[in-house]
Amino acid sequence: MVPRKRVVVALGAVALLVTAGLLVRTVQNVESAPSATKTMDNSTPRRVDRFTSDDVLAPQPSGPPPAPTGLVATSAPGGLRLNWSEVNAIGYEVRWSRTGESEHSELTIPPEFMIGNLAEGTAYVVRVRAVDAYGRRSEPAEITATPRGRGDTGWRSALTGLLDEFADDSGLRTDAPGSRWHVSGYRGCVEANPGTGDRRGQLVFGLLCGTDQAVLRARSPLLLHDPVPGTGELGRATVITDAAGPSGQLVVDLVPGPVDRIGSAPNAPLPSGTVRVVVNDSGARVLASDTVPKIADAGGAKPAPRRGVGVLHRFEVVLTTSGVRVSQDGQLIATGGVLPDWKSASVLFGFNGPPGVKSRVHVDAAGFSGPAAPMPELYEVPIVPATQRVLGSADQAPDIGVSRAPLLGARSARAVLTVSAGSALDPGRLVLQLGDNRLPLTRAVPGPGVPAGAEVTLYADLPAALLAPGGPDPLSPYTVRYTGDPVTATVVEGYLEIQPGGPVPGTSTRPGAAETTVDGLPTIATTVHDAAGATIDPGELSRGQRVAIDVTLTGTVAQWDSGGVAGVAGLQLWLDGRLVLGLPTDLDGPGLGGRYSLVLGADVLGPGPHVLETREYAADLAAPPVSELTQLTVR
Repeated sequence: MVPRKRVVVALGAVALLVTAGLLVRTVQNVESAPSATKTMDNSTPRRVDRFTSDDVLAPQPSGPPPAPTGLVATSAPGGLRLNWSEVNAIGYEVRWSRTGESEHSELTIPPEFMIGNLAEGTAYVVRVRAVDAYGRRSEPAEITATPRGRGDTGWRSALTGLLDEFADDSGLRTDAPGSRWHVSGYRGCVEANPGTGDRRGQLVFGLLCGTDQAVLRARSPLLLHDPVPGTGELGRATVITDAAGPSGQLVVDLVPGPVDRIGSAPNAPLPSGTVRVVVNDSGARVLASDTVPKIADAGGAKPAPRRGVGVLHRFEVVLTTSGVRVSQDGQLIATGGVLPDWKSASVLFGFNGPPGVKSRVHVDAAGFSGPAAPMPELYEVPIVPATQRVLGSADQAPDIGVSRAPLLGARSARAVLTVSAGSALDPGRLVLQLGDNRLPLTRAVPGPGVPAGAEVTLYADLPAALLAPGGPDPLSPYTVRYTGDPVTATVVEGYLEIQPGGPVPGTSTRPGAAETTVDGLPTIATTVHDAAGATIDPGELSRGQRVAIDVTLTGTVAQWDSGGVAGVAGLQLWLDGRLVLGLPTDLDGPGLGGRYSLVLGADVLGPGPHVLETREYAADLAAPPVSELTQLTVR
């Protein structure tokens, strides 16, 4: 069956549409005229003018929205963080300037915004206006604020086990012993690099495929300490990031074993002893594997305010004798009635951007409490298998291998692999093949079988013969095999973890730079209703039926560097190639989307098929519109 809807124009804003390989074409705006019928015109684009054909009942704008209240500005890394009370509006316009400087402006959806690249010690005037579905602006809420350093830094003193504020890339360099972090993610989909410009002094993750999770794993473990009198605190992990912004997600995993990642599938069982904290649009939750002892939940948490795009927040996961406490900027947002019985654990910070789009996530600092443990004297060499697919025991493997050069003269070495299970599997049946060597893989954290959707870290210690001179080079093939019944599984990443016995090879394996941006127009959703408001199948319309069309422009995909969203100049509806509605949404300035309803007269749709096209125009009218087609059929 052919889908009734398809998006035919991508504007670069909705990156999911581009990466899905959909048709891209240019459609120009047209100027309104007295005639009730319009055909497509490729003339120079102008603003979207209001136009309604004789047989369409269109919505009308009302008065401007109420002004925001409670505007507060606080110092944050690189600038100011703004918060205000939410009002009945689609979004907000933020303007700021200092004396002698032209005014800057951005549009945003949540009642929070981060202004970066500001001069410390200089006063800025900030004005915030609410914006409705037609671009009408409210009166401004105004404040004068002066950025002063990084704001509150009292939290730093608790991170005695590890604190990295990412002043440079030294903690990420895996080509030399002593690096502080391992970065995990699908090769080619996750990149990491120190920030530049107003993001200098931050770690920047480029999430290039729109579906992957970047995981930052500390090489040294979190070691719990004796309970602190009065609070019962045993240990904490802290991260400052914008990952939990709109449609994004932050995951903090505490795992009693040397794992690189465990996956973010919502229903997959966690490894034994794992405590997981998830923060996203739905709130904050504390999860744990079935083996973690349960206690009474102390409660007392309050919902966190909506987080803005690109706005850094400090998240702290605190283990106490009365359970787990999760805070955002010092405010308790979640609790959990669990008390792990381990004394040390790997700390994993997982970062997800909005699903389906390329994005960037920023990390300003990360660390944990407890005694400082020495960094292992190891370095990494990434290895890519001949095929990412896990093969059967007798499957033919491509003749592609790995070089033995980094292994020669090493005191010890192990191969570390992360496997994603497409179907349930027994990790004890996974085998690493390096040339003629077939080495059993050991699960980093013991447990039962791995269910579909989960990821598991495994390792194989390499025999001494592979570290000595002589023998073939490269070791070919290099692949992962499964000795049981056929399964579906993929190698997410692999690397050699080497304890050097001599000079460390000079090849750098630190992650590369990420230069992705997301300029987001609101997404389009077009639905068809009958006169009573009930949703009806657009392929089953009756002759003479009055049809209501609802168009919803939802501005959830944003520019993850600036926090702004692309403004909307207006929308048009075309029926069978003629314009039936032109609706400007920039009466006082670019709009942010909204819901728009119109009614088609009973005689508009004759028998047979019809095509309804919804076009959304960016504030930059030189850009092509985003267009969605809805196929209608009158029986």
